[in-house]
Amino acid sequence: MLNIDLKELLLKIAYDSDLAAFQKIYFLYYERLLKLACSFVKQTEVAEEIVDDVFVKIWANRSKLNEVNNLTVYLYVAIKNQALNYNQANRMICIDIESVGFELKDISSSVEDILITAELTKVINDAVQHLPEQCKMVFKLVKEDRLKYRSVAEILNISPKTVEYHMGNALKIIAAAISDLPGHHKRSFKKASAN
Repeated sequence: MLNIDLKELLLKIAYDSDLAAFQKIYFLYYERLLKLACSFVKQTEVAEEIVDDVFVKIWANRSKLNEVNNLTVYLYVAIKNQALNYNQANRMICIDIESVGFELKDISSSVEDILITAELTKVINDAVQHLPEQCKMVFKLVKEDRLKYRSVAEILNISPKTVEYHMGNALKIIAAAISDLPGHHKRSFKKASAN
């Protein structure tokens, strides 16, 4: 992760109370954690407080950081738990992921290609927004945050097979939405017969 040895930073924080190492971790993870918190609480100000509260708790308990094996999972679980606690305290029952956007790289400068890319991006974003909640959360963590299935399973307290199942469903739904685009050449796939 940007040539930064996270374990070394954690040890500096745990054993030396190294504020510079703590700041590196804070700035490295802040934006991603803020997005995650926002997906739970729907208010940027509250999400900012949640992220800051988590980092304050981490600093207060810094002597235990040497026990952390996977910092990303540790931080994501902490944010999820803090956000769920906030929602429960404020009687918010529904968790809805805010828009998950994809940016398709512009590989051509023609107006037609730009319009097609914009239309495709809109179709993908709309399909993602209509995914079931758990499926949407899994998709966001895997595709946007680039976490491995095992990490997502730990964060959401589900099995890796469930993560795989949700990703498969998400990709099928997105593929179906893309295939419904006008001018898209539909392909028919034969199912393999079970022997």
